[in-house]
Amino acid sequence: MAIQLKNVRNLATLALGFNYEASIDLADLGSTAGSATAVDVEVASAAMAGTITDSAIIVDELVVGPSISDATIAFGDNGDPNGFVVEADVFSDSNNLGKIFRNNGAVSQVGNHLVSAVDLTYNFTGAAPNVATSGKIRLLVSYFPTAGLAYAS
Repeated sequence: MAIQLKNVRNLATLALGFNYEASIDLADLGSTAGSATAVDVEVASAAMAGTITDSAIIVDELVVGPSISDATIAFGDNGDPNGFVVEADVFSDSNNLGKIFRNNGAVSQVGNHLVSAVDLTYNFTGAAPNVATSGKIRLLVSYFPTAGLAYAS
């Protein structure tokens, strides 16, 4: 499974400076528990190749599920799995519901970052994401592909 980013249509999200987004049901991430697992993030079913200038994770729904004892989500590239957004606790006891975690990774602190492989990394303890009965996040990215974007004035 790969996460597909789409063009942002919401004016409030555009005003924050993001041009791509994905709403992610965490139960769809996979069946691996107990170790950090990367899921590819793509645009138009292709690996991202370009520049990321900003990124964020918004916790829309906390993770609940049988035997799940903890859950974290991070965003980065293949060289630094939490380089854009460091691990955010999304488990039901985290008190992070409705919070935005933005550009707090080491890679994002140095400014624009050229990417060729981008991942969302999850780490679920106890049981895998596929047993979760709830858990949703939004991934927001300010991304400019090296191939360019269609421009309309």
